[in-house]
Amino acid sequence: MQAARSSSSGTAFLADAMLGSVARKLRIFGFDTLYTAHIPDSEILKIGAELDRIVLTCDRELFKRVVKAGIRGVLLNGSGDYEDLLHIFSKCGIASVNFDAVKSRCSACNGSLIEKKPFEVKDRVPDNVAMQYKEFFECTKCSKVYWEGGHLKRIRALARKIDAGLKYKTPEEDKEKNEREMDKEKEREGEKKRGRKATMGKGALAA
Repeated sequence: MQAARSSSSGTAFLADAMLGSVARKLRIFGFDTLYTAHIPDSEILKIGAELDRIVLTCDRELFKRVVKAGIRGVLLNGSGDYEDLLHIFSKCGIASVNFDAVKSRCSACNGSLIEKKPFEVKDRVPDNVAMQYKEFFECTKCSKVYWEGGHLKRIRALARKIDAGLKYKTPEEDKEKNEREMDKEKEREGEKKRGRKATMGKGALAA
């Protein structure tokens, strides 16, 4: 099992129902990430506000409510894990990802992992795995056991690709862009309110 951490290791996320794969990868990379598969938008907003988590969503309407509530959020297009992760990291000012197995999180439940010796987990993993690998990690929450399997190469390749992509972006530029997008959403909400008031005023005069 592996993890990637950044200088923004304290960053915590809240991913909506459309981003299960992204949430799992963020956890593997060591980021505290809640995944909300079956809860209403109002609950997502409540959790995001109370726990100060960055809300990740592909739902433009939900993102508008996030902005209106003054909660931090990132609007994604769901085009793919690489694109979404790159967008998230650049928006949040995370300049790179680095592997650190001890600081990874359980991809299933987001729990913290602790290192285990082979003899401590030999009865919970296949015999060939117990003989082949020397490092194991157990989730402190759900007790799932992890080891460095073949998926490690794919995760490392993804991390390298993300790092390469982040080199072409600066945190300041992305932060400013994100702020502009949120300001635009606020302006749209303001225009809608002014439009409704104007319509109500016309109706009163006509009456």
